[in-house]
Amino acid sequence: MKKKFTWKKAVYIVLGLLFAFALISGISYLVKSNSKESEAFLTRKPTVQNMDDKVMATGKIVPKEEIEIKPNIAGIIDKILVDEGDRVEAGQLIATVRIIPNIAEVNNATQNVQNAQLQINNAKANVSNMQTQFSMSEKLYKQGVISKQEYLTAQQQLYTQQQALKNANQQLVTAQKSLQIVKTGAIPELQGLATTQIRSKAAGTVLEVPVKVGSQVIEANSFNAGTTICSIADLNSLIFQGEIDEAQAGKLKQGMDMNIVIGALQNKSFPGRLTMIAPKGKDTNGTIKFPVEGDVNNPNNEYIRAGFSANGEIVMSSQKNALLLDESLVQYEKSNGKDKSFVEVKQPDGKFKKVFVKLGASDGINVQILSGIDKNAEVKVWNPSDKDKEELKEKTKK
Repeated sequence: MKKKFTWKKAVYIVLGLLFAFALISGISYLVKSNSKESEAFLTRKPTVQNMDDKVMATGKIVPKEEIEIKPNIAGIIDKILVDEGDRVEAGQLIATVRIIPNIAEVNNATQNVQNAQLQINNAKANVSNMQTQFSMSEKLYKQGVISKQEYLTAQQQLYTQQQALKNANQQLVTAQKSLQIVKTGAIPELQGLATTQIRSKAAGTVLEVPVKVGSQVIEANSFNAGTTICSIADLNSLIFQGEIDEAQAGKLKQGMDMNIVIGALQNKSFPGRLTMIAPKGKDTNGTIKFPVEGDVNNPNNEYIRAGFSANGEIVMSSQKNALLLDESLVQYEKSNGKDKSFVEVKQPDGKFKKVFVKLGASDGINVQILSGIDKNAEVKVWNPSDKDKEELKEKTKK
């Protein structure tokens, strides 16, 4: 039995064909658009310019010699006569220290003075008695009543008592000086050794005054470094102190020229010379760093503050008209156990081809291309930044 072909069936067939066509067209469009998007890459061309192979050390500017002024007597800061940044001369008064007497020590010293005075009184009485006895013995000896030996014995006893009186006087002087030291911290005879006046040991600029009026200070001695009243340095004699990576330490030698760039002075550069490379590195957050030092020359006598952050640039070699490429565009692959460098270069048909390149010096941003591509090569940006992605979108829209 044959089924009749109605107009309804014809409509269904037409609608089905239209739907299938629309579906196939949509899928084809998506595939083409995705393939085009996947083939859209940003490219960069190498540039020809000069490049310096530099070793960069980060650090700061410090005085070559910094002197810390410390008291040689304990007490309380009474006056501070200088401020940070002041210029001082050797011997200039910086501060004064007020002694706070210890009551127990004052009492002991006072008692020693009184005891010494009693000993003097006793010694004077003994000397007076011995002088009377000696006068009598001398008179009897002249009359022949006593022997010469008895006369000499009396003379010796008088001399002994006179020496005892002299020692008692000396003990009194010592006790009085001890009492004065306990009360005031110094005596006239010891002004050069212990004094309440703190004076500068050298000429220079005051860098820091870490104490205030009323602060308690401790004297410098064999067991204590003492309290720093202020620090002084000659700002005309500065050095650069910094650190370099261990990979760069083997490239450097003492005596190399360097440029000291100070950011706080609008990146001004000062000539210098490398004077020290530490023989031992330091572990800083898992990275070995080697301390370095260099002299800083200031031909124009510009005011450089101690503590300025600075970079020390040491030029190892200079390349003229070098072919440079952004180092982030270079990729690597293993070949016979070694890393081989390559870039992806855009071809006339729009596709990218892997090209192996030979690299030269690098400054950390650009790397020198010795062979493999020329300045007209369009190298794929395979790891674009956010800025690169925005640029790519703009080009795709156009």
